[in-house]
Amino acid sequence: MDQEQIKMNFLDEAEECFDSIESALLHISSTVAETEKIDLALRAAHSVKGGAGMMGFMTLSEVAHRLEDFLKILRVHYHSTNIDVAIETLLLQGVDQMRHISDLYRHGLEIDENLSRDLEIIFTSLQEYLGELTPEDEDFLFTQNEQVDSASLMFEEGAQNIIDNFARSMENLSIEELKFTLQSACEQLSFCAQLAELTPVIELCQSIQQQAEIIETENIKALCDEAIKSWRRTLALVMRGSLDKLPSSLDVSFMPLEENLVSWDEDDLSSLTDVLDTVTTTNLFSPEETFDENDLSSLSDALDNLTSEEISLEEDLVTNNNREDTEELLIPEEELALLENALSEAISETTEEINTPVINQAKPTISKTSSRQTVRISTEQIEQLNNLFGKLILERNRVNSHLEQLKNFVELMNQRMSKLEDSNRLLRDWYDRTSVADFITVTQGGGIASKNVASSSLNEQFDALEMDRYTDVHLISQGQIETIVQLKEVGTDINLELLEVNRGMQELNQTMRSLQKNVTQIQMRPFSDLVKGFPRLMRDLSIQYHKQVNLTIEGKNTLLDRTFIESLNAPMVHLIRNAFDHGIESPQTRQEKGKATMGSIKLSAVNRGTKTIITIEDDGAGINSDKISQRLQEMGFSPEQIQQMSSHQLVNHIFDAGFSTADQVTELSGRGVGMDVVRTNLHEIGGEIQVTTKIGEGTKFTLTVPFNSSILRVMIVESAGGFFAIPVNSVREVLNLSSEIEQNSRQITWQNQTIPLISLKETLTFNRPYQSRQMSGNPIINQSVAIVVGEGNNLGALEVEKYWGEQEVTIRPIESYIPLPEGVISSMILGDGRVLLLIDPVSWIQFSITEEQTFIPSIPHTFVTPNTKTILITDDSINIRRYLASTLEKAGYQVEEAKDGQEAVEKLLSGLSVQGMICDIEMPNLDGYGVLEEIKGKPEFQSLPIIMLTSRSNEKHRQIALNLGASAYFSKPYNEGELLETIKNLILS
Repeated sequence: MDQEQIKMNFLDEAEECFDSIESALLHISSTVAETEKIDLALRAAHSVKGGAGMMGFMTLSEVAHRLEDFLKILRVHYHSTNIDVAIETLLLQGVDQMRHISDLYRHGLEIDENLSRDLEIIFTSLQEYLGELTPEDEDFLFTQNEQVDSASLMFEEGAQNIIDNFARSMENLSIEELKFTLQSACEQLSFCAQLAELTPVIELCQSIQQQAEIIETENIKALCDEAIKSWRRTLALVMRGSLDKLPSSLDVSFMPLEENLVSWDEDDLSSLTDVLDTVTTTNLFSPEETFDENDLSSLSDALDNLTSEEISLEEDLVTNNNREDTEELLIPEEELALLENALSEAISETTEEINTPVINQAKPTISKTSSRQTVRISTEQIEQLNNLFGKLILERNRVNSHLEQLKNFVELMNQRMSKLEDSNRLLRDWYDRTSVADFITVTQGGGIASKNVASSSLNEQFDALEMDRYTDVHLISQGQIETIVQLKEVGTDINLELLEVNRGMQELNQTMRSLQKNVTQIQMRPFSDLVKGFPRLMRDLSIQYHKQVNLTIEGKNTLLDRTFIESLNAPMVHLIRNAFDHGIESPQTRQEKGKATMGSIKLSAVNRGTKTIITIEDDGAGINSDKISQRLQEMGFSPEQIQQMSSHQLVNHIFDAGFSTADQVTELSGRGVGMDVVRTNLHEIGGEIQVTTKIGEGTKFTLTVPFNSSILRVMIVESAGGFFAIPVNSVREVLNLSSEIEQNSRQITWQNQTIPLISLKETLTFNRPYQSRQMSGNPIINQSVAIVVGEGNNLGALEVEKYWGEQEVTIRPIESYIPLPEGVISSMILGDGRVLLLIDPVSWIQFSITEEQTFIPSIPHTFVTPNTKTILITDDSINIRRYLASTLEKAGYQVEEAKDGQEAVEKLLSGLSVQGMICDIEMPNLDGYGVLEEIKGKPEFQSLPIIMLTSRSNEKHRQIALNLGASAYFSKPYNEGELLETIKNLILS
């Protein structure tokens, strides 16, 4: 992905930040300002500021920066207080301007003077209300964010001066003066730590003092350097509040050990030299050559001796700084490690078979972390993908069905094997009783004559109890016993294989669920995407027209077809503005009617089977039928025609073309066009709209749009010997039916409501004999149950005889010129090939109530060279990670990515090998400071260069990062060439 595409993706990401800021600021003036909401807006503005600056969108970055400053002032001075509505309006206008700037960048347009003038007016007005951000405000926010107590602040102020003074004085002091000054600094820091009750810091200073007493004079400078490094890290940990990670002792591994060289006496290496003379380079790496056992033994002994010498030498270095003057041969540790590894490989190879053929295995490939790319695909391709996945679900259900049958067969086989084992035991007992006989009497009817009855001198010398006699019956029975044992072994093998198959199917089902989730995300979007701008719309209308209305949104996670979002936006806005204008009365009128002065509009969405139901409901005055009648007369309807209309038919005329009850055209709720445009837009996507109203109580619009998912989770139920599927998302609850229900009443009580109970069996009529096909297994509930369905006042219960459970199925449309019966949606296919009707229980119940009888007919890898340096990029913004990855890959680096500090730490601790790391500071789960605490606190990562790249340019943030072990600190926007040069130098060093 090129950098231009990455920039466009950042602008998409910025839109989410704009939404977060707007959501946090909405109605902030009507309630006490909540700290959490201001913090949310702050984080979003900060992300836009840093990311925009990095992408080169400098105007957007500057606007976000100024908005962030004003939000900081709110956070410091106005938290938990009421905020003027004018401030809220100005802040929201600032968000609108950021959206406008983002659109200009997206279309490659220039920032004009009018926009700059509008921005200046907004920020000047905010400055008059709030003032300017001061350094004291920044310090207060930093203290709040890091949660540092007063004692720690006291320690910070004192310790910082002590450490800085000691570091400055080191260059001008002699060795003796340096040692004395170090002891003095330890005492001062210990005193500060005692005031703050920081016991680990006191113990650390005591450890440094003890080392200063026993250390050699030439090493005192190294001790001071290590003490300063440890003190600075300790200070940073205290400022961060990470007191549990404070070091309590000084690591003595800093002491120079002759440039990391290990000493070896020549006598100790003599045995190794002798063996190496007999082992060539070919021996080390070719399994075709072999070692003599004596060579291997001597080589192993030599390595053991050398290893033990190394251990004893290290112990002596720690406890004794003086070493005897002996003639030594110095070998670098790295070369020794390579040598030992090579020898170990050679030894392990010789333990394998000599004649094993050599197989040239391909080197493992290391694939670069690929950035997520965005592509455009047509709706036809999405639909095809959905259909193919539906077929995959069908095949999976078929395999699961056969697997269940196989389990039943295996269980039956185990039962038969158990009976055969009982027969085997009886046969063995019978034979044991007859084996003591001297011979078998052959009956007159014939039998098996013993071939072993012939007397011999040897058998005659033993009693029957002293020695067994083996007959032909024994041979037959023994063969039977062995056959049974073999069958039992085969049964055990089948059980084990079945377990493996079952485990594989469980993993496949899990993979299918993940795949289904991703396919759904491609095709669907949540209801929240459609209504995210409506709270702002309602807020602006309320302020502009002095009419307070509370907007409630339910079902934000309800899924809608992605293509419907844009089509539904205009109808929804039209309905909301109409509800605000014509539905909700003025505060004075509402008060006169005994209503709350604040009106209410509720939006909700819910998936019901193959449909999505969206409702817009207000508690206003309702639709005046007299005005509708008057308007119809003006349109040419006679009074007789109007009188013959039902209330439902009368109200539905508001959707006629050109119909409007408005006395005059207004900018708020229409231009005299009426609501026919709403119905037309819905019809274009296969939707419908209905309206119910009650004078003085309000109006409810119900929009029904298709839920175009070929995968559905359904209940399998049985009634009158037939099997049916009911969408799970249509069901409210499943109830056991008590025997006390009267057959004639056909009603049940659910949640203090009396709802109709419709028997599915009684509403089914077949015009020819119907033979049902039995289900395998047993039903989960083998008695009559009531399935409660519906919404609001449209509740009902459907009685079925058996409940067989739930499963995900593929929906198949029924293609027929004959219209489907009322309540039948579509069809589905079970794993065993059976086709079931998918019914809409709500429509079924409604139709059954209104009709006396319902007639239903029978029914690729990239190879990476080892010399490529790897950089780990850690940032919570995917677009910033992409931008950095593009820059580093052009410079010849391999890139690994982590979305937060926790993931980065886990990757490093799990063995990811990197030569450098670029890390943001503010991230979820674990921030950049936390990464430094975790990584730099481990010896194996002491030399790993970590570069902090953040929007925080405050000197205090920079100092903490460097004290925690950061190698460099860059603030956004940064100089790309300088960053690459810094990475290069740090890796080379």
